[in-house]
Amino acid sequence: MKKVKRTKPKFKKFIMRIDPQVEEAVDQALGMAEQGKIRAAEKIISELLKQHPDIHTVHYAMGVICVMREHYDKAIPYFDKAIEIYPYFVEAWFNKGASHQKKLEVREMIKAYQKVVEIGDPADDFVRHANDVIKEMDNQIRQDTNLTLDEYLKGMDMFNEAFTAMQNHEWEKALRGFQEVLRMDPKHTQSYGNMGICYGHLGQREEALEALDKALELDPKYEPAILNRAAVSSLKEGEKLGAKFKAVDYYKDFSVKRKSLFEKFFGQFWK
Repeated sequence: MKKVKRTKPKFKKFIMRIDPQVEEAVDQALGMAEQGKIRAAEKIISELLKQHPDIHTVHYAMGVICVMREHYDKAIPYFDKAIEIYPYFVEAWFNKGASHQKKLEVREMIKAYQKVVEIGDPADDFVRHANDVIKEMDNQIRQDTNLTLDEYLKGMDMFNEAFTAMQNHEWEKALRGFQEVLRMDPKHTQSYGNMGICYGHLGQREEALEALDKALELDPKYEPAILNRAAVSSLKEGEKLGAKFKAVDYYKDFSVKRKSLFEKFFGQFWK
């Protein structure tokens, strides 16, 4: 990973604590990490975190070290804390976005990169990189779904809420949510598939089969719908689907299909 240079704050009225000695120690530790002395650097930053938990660059540095170890799940909370302390910390937003990109987490990646473009200097390489990713994702989403990026994110939020309701066995609430997604994207296979599960758990066999058939009409090789249809077909009308079912997460399914796109951009900036 390339160490990103620090830019001057774009929003000068924001108040935060800066300690020159701590800043120097952070720079030295990150320099050591770049030389391969990651364990020693991590020890320094760990001590700084204990002594100065209110300084954003210390949390940022620990996030960078986690990224160097490819521990992206651990890195993201450190970038989040740095951003909480200093919301206009462009480098932290970028590294947060890149970490989500590595984890194939579309929504979080896009939101972070949009913030980079919003508050960063357009002349900086990493700001241009974030903008390129956003544009490419927008183009790909338009090709795949005929939705704009903003519409896609809105649909994703609606789907995630419905998906959570389904996991909590709130079947009717989940159904309403998936129906909202379909009003925005009538060809969304996963929503039809998950609606089939909801109807099955409500004992509405015919509606379940209709939804699953629609999912398979859109994608004949859609495995979750194939498996769930077999389970629903064995039910009698009024009989409810058992506890086990195969659901699909909206954006992770998209991400896996577009993994090469994610890795293409990821490789442009990270080493």
